[in-house]
Order: sequence, then C-alpha cells, then structure tokens
Amino acid sequence: MQITETAAGTPVVELTAEEEAAYQERHVQREMGMSVAEFRRAYAAGEFRDRVPDVDDIVAFLRIGQNGQSPAA
Repeated sequence: MQITETAAGTPVVELTAEEEAAYQERHVQREMGMSVAEFRRAYAAGEFRDRVPDVDDIVAFLRIGQNGQSPAA
C-alpha cells in the first residue's frame, strides 16, 4: 500500500492488486455473506432476481459490466 497526497493535501491510497482483491473479498463477504467468486457466479446465473438491496452496490463495487468485464471474470 502506498499513501500519498494531492497538491491540496487530500490523501490518496494506492493498493497493490493483491491488497485490492483481499479488500474486495472482505467487503463482499461482509455485505453478502459469500466470496467474490460466488457472487459473480450467482449474479451471472441471474440468482438475484428478487433484487437483494445490496446487489447493485456490489456490482458497482466490483465494476461488473464496466470496460467489458463479464460477471464471471
């Protein structure tokens, strides 16, 4: 992890790929009670049709569908 500041003094935290993956795992596990891989599989299979409230937040958090990223990626 690298912490720097902008010219205005705003902290900027940069995570390594491993740190980001670990952070995502902890967040998805806490919010949804499943791993990132389990969430991606369930989302791709359409298992959230009842619209669990946190699903949209997790989809945005994982950037599913952005930049051509598939749900199962």
